[in-house]
Amino acid sequence: MYQKSRHFIRNRTEINMSRSFDHACNMDPVSAGFKIEENGFISHKDALLYLPSKEQGAFRLLLRAWPKAVAKDDFARDVWAGRMSDESLARCISQLRRALSAISGIQINAIYGRGYSLTIPQPVVNAPEISRQSLQSEVVDTRKTSFLLEETSIYARQFIEQRSPEAIDHAESIARNIISQTPDCTSSKLVLAECIANRINYGMEVKVSLIDDCLELLESVEQIAPQTPGLASRMGHLLDYKWDFDQARLRHEQALHISSGDASTHLYYGLHLLATGNSSEAIVAFRRALELNPFSSYVAVMLASATALASEDPADIVAQARSTFLAYPEDPKTYLYLLFVLARINPQPEVAHGARHLMADRSSWGRSPGMLSYILARCGDRAGALEFIAMNSMGNTAIRTKHSAALIALGQVDEAMTLVKETVSLGCGSLPTLMNAFETTVLRRHPEYPAVHARIFARMPTSTAKLHA
Repeated sequence: MYQKSRHFIRNRTEINMSRSFDHACNMDPVSAGFKIEENGFISHKDALLYLPSKEQGAFRLLLRAWPKAVAKDDFARDVWAGRMSDESLARCISQLRRALSAISGIQINAIYGRGYSLTIPQPVVNAPEISRQSLQSEVVDTRKTSFLLEETSIYARQFIEQRSPEAIDHAESIARNIISQTPDCTSSKLVLAECIANRINYGMEVKVSLIDDCLELLESVEQIAPQTPGLASRMGHLLDYKWDFDQARLRHEQALHISSGDASTHLYYGLHLLATGNSSEAIVAFRRALELNPFSSYVAVMLASATALASEDPADIVAQARSTFLAYPEDPKTYLYLLFVLARINPQPEVAHGARHLMADRSSWGRSPGMLSYILARCGDRAGALEFIAMNSMGNTAIRTKHSAALIALGQVDEAMTLVKETVSLGCGSLPTLMNAFETTVLRRHPEYPAVHARIFARMPTSTAKLHA
């Protein structure tokens, strides 16, 4: 019932276009060192290419089509899910050319009115010989190993960016495997910290001990390299899920001082501000994160969410949600968020209809189940909402609590509060953000809320404690 409505898998047709260059000087991608991994990522000479999703999709098509050209219709279908403008394709190709500029000679040729093709010139080898002994030296081998470990960690982070339970599991498996073989690999420990935070956030596994173990791992890194970029922000992020907001604030401030140019640092600080009830400052943090990583639809959705919390104008809230969707039309997260906002501002049966066609399984965004049940409840599909909640409440208490906004919309406020109280007993999780959400405002008037509030927000930073007084 709840399946994707957009299916763009069609039989490919060969695009036979004339080429104006000599094939003899155009090396095939495999010989040039390019490889498309089984999961779709691209590597060059065993090093993963860290490309944004659009550029990666476009480059994948060019590699597979070589030496033929890729038609615009193919780019539109396979990369943009059918919603592509000439301007967006041109912008993508321009960014892809810049990203590949370090690879000598590679060219992406425009074929007027039809598409693009890839040219990989044969290399001219005039470099001096390197002796076998130097190639086998311990220094070179150590550097290569370190480089490959860093690339593998980047590869794992690409799974985290998908924000789904399935992808988080995959990223965590990669990180733990690296750590088991190379205990000193700092980047993998940072990846593991992000995985644990996401497990807590999405209710996959909500245990204080899980956070403590990961914090202990990061503290071991801090003892050796306290200035490691990303270290303080990951520690602050984990402390946020432990509701230790005063210590988390110190870590986030430390991170901003060390890594002010890191998008994740600003993202995690923005999430901290949302959890502590400061949506206006969160907007600033998310906006900076998006400037540093404009390809992240997740950051864009969080910016829109913070704007919605801080705004009192329904039209502005909807406009921001639409703008976010139009900026990332191929990403289900932005479409789901738009439906979520429409359900809140102007609930209509058509909105529920759109929600029914979205996926809610382990491969979808971790927030999807709670958002979908809320949309159905707000848009008048009571039976559908209850059925959906029952289908997606087989996990732990934290997962069931994700549906508290839907229960409130259905008039089951006491039931929602019961779930919240059960989750509070776990002593960690994403409850703070849920309690600050517009959709759960009614819970703040519940007679049992003061005790819940006291447990969640007991350790607030001095600067924000007054917001929860």
